[in-house]
Amino acid sequence: MSSTGKTISRDILHAYVDGELTQEMMAEMERHLAANPDDAALVAAFRRDREALHALYGHVEAEPVPAALSAHRIARSRRRELTRWGLTGWSNLAAACLAVAVAASAGGWYARGLMSPAASMRQALVDNAVAAHNLYVSEIVHPVEVAASQEEHLAAWLSKRLDRAIVIPDLRDRGFDLVGGRLLPDGSGPAAQFMYEDRSGRRVTLYVKPTPETGQSAFRFVEEGRTAAVFWRDETISCSLVGELARNELEGLAKRAYEQLG
Repeated sequence: MSSTGKTISRDILHAYVDGELTQEMMAEMERHLAANPDDAALVAAFRRDREALHALYGHVEAEPVPAALSAHRIARSRRRELTRWGLTGWSNLAAACLAVAVAASAGGWYARGLMSPAASMRQALVDNAVAAHNLYVSEIVHPVEVAASQEEHLAAWLSKRLDRAIVIPDLRDRGFDLVGGRLLPDGSGPAAQFMYEDRSGRRVTLYVKPTPETGQSAFRFVEEGRTAAVFWRDETISCSLVGELARNELEGLAKRAYEQLG
């Protein structure tokens, strides 16, 4: 407990040290740490641990990812193979499963020796969300499994499969209409993906999966090439909003989705 009576979780303190909070939250944390020496001491300790880890294993980050773990390359190759065999009905599902599975492996490669279990789980979710986004965002005929015209059925179906009450966020006030959603595999359990599109054709996807952890996490922003993602965890679900948008716009959409999912 801080001297101001406000509890800051270690997860959020780690996010501050890693520079993964929004600019607004970074400024708020600076003020909090200035008034709370106990949390400031923890942050200093986390930074020392981070520096020690990078001194020991920092060279790993510079190593190229093995070609066998390139999720996007393998997914593209798999889609071409399935298309040649004419398996159009199953190609999207099979490619999605493969992309998500390989993305999890790639996340493990990047993270080895450097990440805590919680950070590794977070990175795996973001990797899976980005892989699924890249797989479906350019689809014209079948971008989603269930269209927005069946929104009530979609919410009920995915709530049942995820064993969580899922409210599909309405982002129309931010200029993005719901396209629809789909069920995806995520490790040993299910995940849901919702797709949104604005009038200019830009698309974002919201990846949602059940979480066994308790408590909440701060918003964290991650860039994966041209694609960016905002991650957060609530009491019962973990979410990642993915798109090729500017950071402030993507974070605004994420906060709007959070308000309705919470």
